[in-house]
Amino acid sequence: MARRLVPLILALLLAGCAAKGPPLPERAAGPIALGRNAIGEECRALPADSADSEAYALYCGGWEQPSGAIAVTLLYDPLPDGAEARARQLAVEANRTGWAGSLAQKAICQPAQPVPGGLLTQCQLREGGWPYIGVTLVDGRRLVQADGIPAVADLLMAAPALLNAGPVTNRQDISALLRAALGDEALRFGRGDLNSFERLSEVGRLSNSVEDYAGAEAAYRKALDLQAGALGPDSPGAGDTLMALALEVSNQGRGPEADALFRRADTLLQKSFDKAARARLGSYMAFHAANIGDARRALSLGRDSSAIRRAIVDDLEEQAGGGANRAVLGSLAAARGDLIHSLLLEATVSLRLDQFGLAEAATMEAATLFSRTRGLPPWWHARILGIQGLARAGKGDAAGGAALMSKAVASNKQLFGAGWPVASSMLELGRVYAQAGMDDEALAIYREALSMLAGLDTDRGQLPLDRLIPYLDVLYRRGQAEPDQRADIHAEMFAALQAVREGVVGQTITRAAARFASSDPAVSDLIRQQQDAVRNRDRLRIEAAAETAKPDVQRDRAREDLLQKQLQDATAKAQGLERQLQAAFPDYARLTKPAPVRATDLSARLAPGQALVQFAFGTTGSYGFILKETGIQAYPVTINRAMLQDQVAELRRSITPRAGGLPPFDLDLSFDLYGRLFGGAGDGLAGVTHLVLVPSAALSSLPPALLVRDKPQARDYARTSWLVRDMALSVVPSVSSFLALAGSTERPRAARPFIGFAAPPFQGRQAGGLKALGEECRTDAALDPALLRALAPLPETADEIRSIGGRLGAAPTDLITGSGVTKAAVRGAGLDQYRIVYFATHGLLPGELRCQAQPGLALAPPTSPPASAADDGLLTASDIALLRLNADLVVLSACNTAGGDARLGGEALSGLAESFFFAGARSLLVSHWQVPSVPTVRLMTGLFAGDGVPAAALARAQRVLASDPATAHPFNWAAFTLVGAAPHSGKGV
Repeated sequence: MARRLVPLILALLLAGCAAKGPPLPERAAGPIALGRNAIGEECRALPADSADSEAYALYCGGWEQPSGAIAVTLLYDPLPDGAEARARQLAVEANRTGWAGSLAQKAICQPAQPVPGGLLTQCQLREGGWPYIGVTLVDGRRLVQADGIPAVADLLMAAPALLNAGPVTNRQDISALLRAALGDEALRFGRGDLNSFERLSEVGRLSNSVEDYAGAEAAYRKALDLQAGALGPDSPGAGDTLMALALEVSNQGRGPEADALFRRADTLLQKSFDKAARARLGSYMAFHAANIGDARRALSLGRDSSAIRRAIVDDLEEQAGGGANRAVLGSLAAARGDLIHSLLLEATVSLRLDQFGLAEAATMEAATLFSRTRGLPPWWHARILGIQGLARAGKGDAAGGAALMSKAVASNKQLFGAGWPVASSMLELGRVYAQAGMDDEALAIYREALSMLAGLDTDRGQLPLDRLIPYLDVLYRRGQAEPDQRADIHAEMFAALQAVREGVVGQTITRAAARFASSDPAVSDLIRQQQDAVRNRDRLRIEAAAETAKPDVQRDRAREDLLQKQLQDATAKAQGLERQLQAAFPDYARLTKPAPVRATDLSARLAPGQALVQFAFGTTGSYGFILKETGIQAYPVTINRAMLQDQVAELRRSITPRAGGLPPFDLDLSFDLYGRLFGGAGDGLAGVTHLVLVPSAALSSLPPALLVRDKPQARDYARTSWLVRDMALSVVPSVSSFLALAGSTERPRAARPFIGFAAPPFQGRQAGGLKALGEECRTDAALDPALLRALAPLPETADEIRSIGGRLGAAPTDLITGSGVTKAAVRGAGLDQYRIVYFATHGLLPGELRCQAQPGLALAPPTSPPASAADDGLLTASDIALLRLNADLVVLSACNTAGGDARLGGEALSGLAESFFFAGARSLLVSHWQVPSVPTVRLMTGLFAGDGVPAAALARAQRVLASDPATAHPFNWAAFTLVGAAPHSGKGV
């Protein structure tokens, strides 16, 4: 998945670019009162350090950071007479100053306009496109230059007199001019809005850098809401935030939604005067094209973007001339940074297309630009080296490529110490070693990277399986060559798999963790402290590394010592807060950082006749793992992720009714899939009577009961060798959840037998309701009740819970139907008192509800629009994680809870299950499709007829229906899957 590269231009070191002028007068020693700004805040100018000017930082009200600057220099010669000549010469003098370079670093400006007494420059901040202004004024021989948000415009125009503590005469009110140009909103936002926006943007960038795309999306959505509130919904600056948001949505696989966001961004950017905005949009859309698999379009967009940016750089280099114009030099540095990003995008996409020569050429140009531009972030160099190394290795020079990538790893270590950027570059180096057959080197670097990831004190982002497949390949080869070490090597492969965190499951758990944290102020405050401490530590580490990387003649030893001391203190503080968080709130730690599971620990919890199977489906290779009480076996699986998706989709089509009838089920395809999944295991399933499956990718959308073990001779479903005929089956979302569930049997059982929720008052049609939901964007906001009300009604589910609840001895008050099925009712029902909790309603999947990256259950919509998501009618995975359960079984007898689409549903089930298990459930029963009433009643009757192990009871009930010719088609009996691993009796099934 493409990583967004965000321009982070540091302060340019431009001192010494202009000749020294006459000596400056001494500046004031303390704050200078400036008066009130346009939003009523008292403002003041505080002296600031500057080598070549009298400088002040501008503060108003309770601002945490200055929102402007004032600089005073002396002119060499008086300005000429005549308005036009005076304005021209003033512009020349202004552009030679350090202030002009500083403004160009942080803002993009239009040509200055003459105003009485000087010049006015309208700008937009590079970070988010917020309106910004600069003024240049002359007071005798004094050249006064100032910048700030539009709300301080009138104060800036009076700066010469205010700094001298003199009376303000003929004060220029330029508010009307700015309102006409920027709109009323521009004069009403304050530095507080800007502070919040900058913090959210930083969170977005940091989340993206560790590939936590859901976290980045949430931050950019909040930033966009803040901009809309401060500047209006159609502010040109919002286009920049929109394109960042669009890319994070694309990074999570929601292509159509990303397309819509990019279109909105394009419309707003049409009104921007930032010439580079179109190129930036092209780069982001290129990453989006790469995400959706259109690498050639991605390369075309990336090259077009580079061409635009290269032209901007060439034009600015021509304007810079001898280097006296600091405004141009500041813009040139920023433009070179943008061009470097475009070139790295070209190189990344070229690697995907195996065009290694193009990739190398792009990185070499980027390296040249980087070496010519002072002040760029030092970690860019490591990124350039890493991509250049991949290109070199792709051309066949594995040793040369590895050497370059080793330098990238060393550079990242110096800057970051330990962290995701370091581990990520090490994983890339490991892949180069593995593909070159340098197995020893590959194993060493992979092991170091995984050890680093395990020890991180911050939440890391998604780690796709494909990043580890070469490591698994090397280990498997080593195991084949060293039979006496095979068990330990297979265990190491299994341990590596525990580091993988990708897809909907990872997103769901991340959101559940955030919701858990926000529900407790003490947790939230400690998490914020720990995250702030980590960011401060990382900032100091980069500053210290940048200082020590300077040539000896430029190094400041005293500053180095100070930074090292500060870094040691910050590291100790971050580590202490992490330990405090883990100890005080173990539930949060369990959600965010589940402990890795060792194969030996897992085998020890398996009973005789029980086996756990986990699959790892990659793009180029796949593996299966079978664990029994006797040990672990790893083996290659002859199907990759894309092939699996196609086969599962085809099998699901053969159990989807058409024109009122059932199509023939493809027995041969089911048998082929079973062979691909288990054929490499040999007799690994011999003697297994209870199989616990940890599915992944599209396999999560297929109930394992309908796999066929022996080649079918005819289409006789009643005599087919279904997998469920030989063993009881259950699935678990992760191996860590299996161990947690195995320990849950130590809790006392709940006293009451059954509580059921069914038949919320939906009033629409299935297709129409889901279509309306699909057009709604829900993040943390409440859902419109009308959208849930438009879902198709499920009246028969009321009879379903009455029938089952009656058999199990439920009280009438424990059968909740219709308008009573609300979030408040679920939260207030005392669910921890019930052994069976039953939901009979619609399940909604990610992708059915736009922007909703977690699954949920549709409950009764409130009668009026709710104030917050806590009171709407969608019970999400995050809501479920906050419940308290003590249930032996939770039943989700609902359409789509396990996924009706191989592309969307399966991983959603795993995320939903993790939330229920976190809340305290021991197992879940879910349906993969909506089953006709009669088979469902027979199945449920069989399931609840005894008090045995749920997996065994479900298997018995399914065999009864599968052996009856009237119900033998798997559509009638295979839909339900048990999620969880209840205690195994050891007596078989």
